[in-house]
Amino acid sequence: MTPHGASPDWRALAAGAPATALLLGSTVQWASPGLAEFVLIDPPALVGTDALDLVLAADRPRARAALSAVREPGQRSGPLRLRPAARPGVRLELVARARAADHLVVAAWDVSHRLAVERELGHRASHDHLTGLPNRALLADRWGRSRSRVQADPALATFVLLCDVDGLKEVNDGLGHRAGDALLVEVARRLAAEVRPSDTVARLGGDEFVVLVEAVPSAHVEALAHRLRRSIAVVQAGVHVRLSVGWAADDLTRTTEAVLAEAEARMYEDKRAGRTVDLPGIHGTGPHA
Repeated sequence: MTPHGASPDWRALAAGAPATALLLGSTVQWASPGLAEFVLIDPPALVGTDALDLVLAADRPRARAALSAVREPGQRSGPLRLRPAARPGVRLELVARARAADHLVVAAWDVSHRLAVERELGHRASHDHLTGLPNRALLADRWGRSRSRVQADPALATFVLLCDVDGLKEVNDGLGHRAGDALLVEVARRLAAEVRPSDTVARLGGDEFVVLVEAVPSAHVEALAHRLRRSIAVVQAGVHVRLSVGWAADDLTRTTEAVLAEAEARMYEDKRAGRTVDLPGIHGTGPHA
């Protein structure tokens, strides 16, 4: 039986989606069995209820606006991504189409898996596969955003620290690359622990890491460089592992490559100096006290 006021072809849309409802305004007139999976209510019990109550409260304004925008027969709204109140971990993609006599057909598809895959692919494209840190591409994006903020407020200052792990080759040669990879993961963890949430620690590749810090004086950068050296001073299987650090102030009149080159030059000065920290090395891979 065709619900009153709806043309017979509303069933075509219902057949193409696992979850479908016929609405009068926002009141449910009919619901498909597939909808129960997302709202956890049997379809007959949904008749006469407000469909907006089935949506997570934070998403209701968008849902209300989408339904209100569909007025003329044949007019369509969506796709719109919403979360059902009964299962907020699910992501639904909805399409609404106007029918005669103020009726709307709403069809929904579960896109949770697809979105999870997209997020995973996006993460892999922007993060280092070994350490999970931002990679060169994400560093470039955040650096560009930092420069935009500096243009808006020249009082802000951005600094770049280039860090090189000394001793990684010896660990790889003596203990194998799995041990070397474990060392890099630990270095990444320790570096990230020394910076603010707003700062960026990225891995360029190999044994090179970059720390991007914003809105700080140069004295803060010197102190940070010292803390980074302290955090990586370890002895692993007889190999003294340390961090060489060089930094440079960002300068909008130069390319980011030129700024990194300045930091790299200072990093090699630090490496040649063989600078030691004021704490003895730590045996194992635990964090510094």
